[in-house]
Amino acid sequence: MTSDQTTTDRGRRLAGQLREALDKVAASRPFAKTLHQGHVFDLTVRLLREPGGAAAIYPMSPDLESAGVFHGSDWDTPDRLQPALAGGSLRGEAVSVAVEALSDLRMLAIAKGLIPTHATVTPQQAREFLEELVARNLDLLQPVGGEAERGRSRGLREAASALLRFIVAELGSEGVLQTVVSEIERVLEQRPILINRTLRMVDSVREILEHTGATEPRAQALIDAVDGPTALSKGADTSADYGDMLIGLDAAALLEEARLMGQSMYRTGLVCAYHSMLLREAVRRQDPELVCVGLALGRVGYDSMDAYRELCMRLIELAITPSTAQAALGMSMMLERGILFFPPVAPGLWRLTGLQLDEHVAALLDRGPGGDTTVPPLHRLLAGTLCVLGQPLGVGQGDNPTCQSARAISLWAQSDPGYLLELITWAARDNEVDMHFEGALLQSTQLGSGLVEELHTELDSVSLVLVPHLDRIYIEMGRRIAGREEDGHRWINPEFHGWWVHRSFATTIQYSTGAVIDFSGFIRLFYSAYHPAYNGGRTLIYPQPAGIAATSAEGVFLGWHAVAIQRVTIDPHGEIRVYFYNPNNEGRQDWGQGIHTSTSGCGEAPGESSLPFESFASRIYVFHYNFREIGDRALVPADALERVTRLARESWGADRAWHDVVPV
Repeated sequence: MTSDQTTTDRGRRLAGQLREALDKVAASRPFAKTLHQGHVFDLTVRLLREPGGAAAIYPMSPDLESAGVFHGSDWDTPDRLQPALAGGSLRGEAVSVAVEALSDLRMLAIAKGLIPTHATVTPQQAREFLEELVARNLDLLQPVGGEAERGRSRGLREAASALLRFIVAELGSEGVLQTVVSEIERVLEQRPILINRTLRMVDSVREILEHTGATEPRAQALIDAVDGPTALSKGADTSADYGDMLIGLDAAALLEEARLMGQSMYRTGLVCAYHSMLLREAVRRQDPELVCVGLALGRVGYDSMDAYRELCMRLIELAITPSTAQAALGMSMMLERGILFFPPVAPGLWRLTGLQLDEHVAALLDRGPGGDTTVPPLHRLLAGTLCVLGQPLGVGQGDNPTCQSARAISLWAQSDPGYLLELITWAARDNEVDMHFEGALLQSTQLGSGLVEELHTELDSVSLVLVPHLDRIYIEMGRRIAGREEDGHRWINPEFHGWWVHRSFATTIQYSTGAVIDFSGFIRLFYSAYHPAYNGGRTLIYPQPAGIAATSAEGVFLGWHAVAIQRVTIDPHGEIRVYFYNPNNEGRQDWGQGIHTSTSGCGEAPGESSLPFESFASRIYVFHYNFREIGDRALVPADALERVTRLARESWGADRAWHDVVPV
């Protein structure tokens, strides 16, 4: 008997055992179902690892709900499930992998009519759920990777991978492909600094096209942006080969090559490795026009290049290599911002180019994402610096509880880039950052631990170097104001983030009890400070830190979260919106109650999220304002106040005490 036949027989035995286990769950009373669910989940994972395992489970899908497999879990209400969260379950412990797999197979059965009607989910909704699930977790379709993914978790990874492959085969690749391409485009519209996950998605798109022989112009444009968007780059085997080809081009041909490269970068937000070779050839030829075209610069960018030509050439030479090519986008956006004309910025960048890194910092940079040890750590730090200065709204906190630090880096890059360069220098050279708080010097190396116990290193290089220090300083500021019985952000934010933060401060949460205090007065103040119809038409000069109550897609309170209000203005559709920076890696979120943050289509700049003013107001709990520029609070309409209050009461405020005035 062959090993394949043995495996098939084992799969059949497991399928029979799973059916028997399902029958036991179905026969048990509600309070006893949990006693039998564990056996179902164990068999599910084991069967998914067998060839044809997902196909063997699939016919049982119509019986899963009625049997009570999901009883007592979040999966018992499929209409409330979110594909954005399913990936975490598929990467979790055995029980979560099993329940998610069974739930997804139930969705597949609804989508394909195996479950003819479902009380809460339509076939189209089920299909869209699964297509987005696959799009967000394409990495699970890939074979198990290196040693980090082996061992105990390897079997779970294999089970999740088998499930997704079966779903793709059943749904057909066309719908999945369209969803994946749209997902990539939506992510790239936000111009994030880290794009590793996006590149993996592009790899999966390439595999789908190769496997099916399909043609899809949008998908091909993304692949070309990564592999090479020009005929010359398509004919090169390596970056070195492409560099040799460039040497033989005349000026006109090289300029056209630069135009096509710059156009692809500008349109997609992706930079291919070959692009770096073209820019380096421009440096070799000392041709600033070629650099400007290759970076797709506009008028401000041309002026920046003209005024700081030597610095720009040096930055390309050091920071933009085949493995750090994405920094070309950061440099382009930096030059377009015109921040080299801020007096401290150019000297600060020059100083960075010759910095001697602390050995511990160099080792940390080597552990960062995409670390190519053939490129010196300093050069990777320079590449990250260009990205942060060019894409300040693309800074993300990664898998760290450090939204305050990520927001600070973004705000400095926007409002005080010279100071940010000073901090980068201290952290990189001295492995220390100094700040003052209420007159006292805080040195990061002399402080206790912060929020992060072990830093997740999937961060841009600037965040990788700065966040450990900023985290400790932020927590120390919190320790020093302990006992004041007020929200510490009143004092911390202006000193941690910068002088441009307004000193007047409002909160609706009573610090000692967590109760909601004078919410109507709080919202009237927010309207009169930020809404142009009630603050005298004043615009925001500097982005301001604010705190929101983060909620799930069901409107359930998740925790307090730091954001920055970038601006408040009328959108292209005639609605007043709040445009804000969210350091939580992804601007598109579902906050429940029909509140979906937008990242494009409503006038957003790359990296901004936005919401209608009322929707945003329903989640805010602290903000800073300028007391000299407050409108008449009495003008705020009662109906708007009533709507905002209802949204807050029925979501994050549902389990809190509410007081109209501060109790004595």
